Amino acid sequence: MEDTAPLPHSFKSDRRQLLTGLALGVAAAALVTGAPREAVAADAFPTFKSNGKKVRVGLGLNYGPFNQPWRRGCWRIAQTVKDMGGELITIRGEPSKASEQAAARQLLDRGIDVLVLGIYSGESETAYIVDDAKRRGIKTVGFMVNAKDSPAVLEDTWGTGAVMGNWIQNRLQRQGTIVQTAEDRGFYAPFDEEVDMLSLMTKFQPRMKMLPFMTGSVSTTDEISKGRENCLSLLQANPNPQSVQLITSWWWPLTVGASQALKQMKRDAIVTNHYFSNQLLSEMALPDSPIAFSTDVPYHIAGDRVGQLAMALGQGQDVPNNSYLTPVASITKAEAGQALAELKSMDDQAIALLKQYGG
Repeated sequence: MEDTAPLPHSFKSDRRQLLTGLALGVAAAALVTGAPREAVAADAFPTFKSNGKKVRVGLGLNYGPFNQPWRRGCWRIAQTVKDMGGELITIRGEPSKASEQAAARQLLDRGIDVLVLGIYSGESETAYIVDDAKRRGIKTVGFMVNAKDSPAVLEDTWGTGAVMGNWIQNRLQRQGTIVQTAEDRGFYAPFDEEVDMLSLMTKFQPRMKMLPFMTGSVSTTDEISKGRENCLSLLQANPNPQSVQLITSWWWPLTVGASQALKQMKRDAIVTNHYFSNQLLSEMALPDSPIAFSTDVPYHIAGDRVGQLAMALGQGQDVPNNSYLTPVASITKAEAGQALAELKSMDDQAIALLKQYGG
């Protein structure tokens, strides 16, 4: 079965955007306990077709009010499972590792054939759940995280960091001071990896300076307010108008908060963002918004692929334990309006379908 949701125009990644991610993906092959696992480039996902066997797929709905990308992924998992003749079994939780793992453990008792694990808890944190599932004859698949001895669909974090870093360096002509923010270090591993990637790229630019990481928040807090407060503190600590040229936020609520702080302080700086949402794109599209560039993870594509992997596993098809990378999408400010229209359409569909599953 091919991806059932077409990639909207604003989410399409051209050769420039994907080149780095593909190279990194192919080079990232590694061995884990059990069968060899390979990292597979974003455009090399295999085709799976249903063989008609009924499959029950367990999925924790742990997204919160700020996690629209996650919700879009769950929507496409649900729709793909449904389209391939399967049944989705869900448990509603909150965006935290503890809730995510609790939902996974509960789903093991719901008569499922396949369990989807993700998106916060890494391989080492869910190995015991995978072992328990294996004892019960339940297959497992990773959703934005690796899972022990299981296929997975992942964000191309290093590719995303490289796309962001190249845009920033070109825009600033490789000079100036930047600062990064994201959710708290250790809360969501992809953010940490992207922050480190941009820091590494900046290290090799002698006319660029990276300020200390501006800690953000967690998904169970009011992250827009927190982002605004953090940015106001940063600007007050650096009163010279030329002290900060660019703020990179790896999580959209913190981006909106930073944009609000810059307007409040009447400071001139560029803001770049990671992850789309309706509110982010609405803000970005405003003529006076400092948000100039954004990368994104097309969770709808990731959801399609996770759903296909889950169904193929449950139907006894041959599925290697590979890590499949997703494309890196990006837009400039001029494209925010079109991306917003496309995103609203997807979010409306996600809300309507997931409502049937308690989401």
